Amino acid sequence: MTTLALIERLNGWWTELTLAKQFFYGIGLVAGIVCVVLMVLSMLGMDHHDSVDAIGATDATDAHDGDSGGGIFSVKPLTGFFLGFGWAGGFALDAGFPFIVAMFCALAAGAAIMAVIVLMFRTILAMRSDGTVRIADTVGAVGTVYISLPPAKAAGGQVVVNFKGRQETYAALSTAERPLPSGDKVKVVAVIDGRTLLVEPLT
Repeated sequence: MTTLALIERLNGWWTELTLAKQFFYGIGLVAGIVCVVLMVLSMLGMDHHDSVDAIGATDATDAHDGDSGGGIFSVKPLTGFFLGFGWAGGFALDAGFPFIVAMFCALAAGAAIMAVIVLMFRTILAMRSDGTVRIADTVGAVGTVYISLPPAKAAGGQVVVNFKGRQETYAALSTAERPLPSGDKVKVVAVIDGRTLLVEPLT
């Protein structure tokens, strides 16, 4: 079957759908395309920062989980939700269920897929953490400002630190008397607590 013939068949299938089915299948198709794009980006190693900034993250660990796909509001779980929502709703209508039942099925399927994806990524993250890497090991390491650091040890900033072959995100306080924007290089000079570092600018 040629590409043109396939497009024509898909167009014919789409135009025969009711508005309700177009609603569900349209969401499912878009989510499917996004899934393919994410898969390609993952294969190319270009999907490290895939979150919608882990909405509601309160510390560096939450933000890192969001970047890795473990946050509820990161791209992968949301894409999984809409994929399950769209196709489950469309299949329910095809099976003869009324719209309200199809909506319930869609929400349930989307939520289930979303939960599975979040659980999967968090399990992977937990397996990666073997207990041998401690925050104290970051002292002396060079990092990059992720969220701008306020001056004079004020809270609110984050840094990404590379140490022992790992990349971790931590809350950070800066010794500088000026703000350090995102992208600046810093050096870890001390550990404030189990989630916070004290850093100084390299320049």
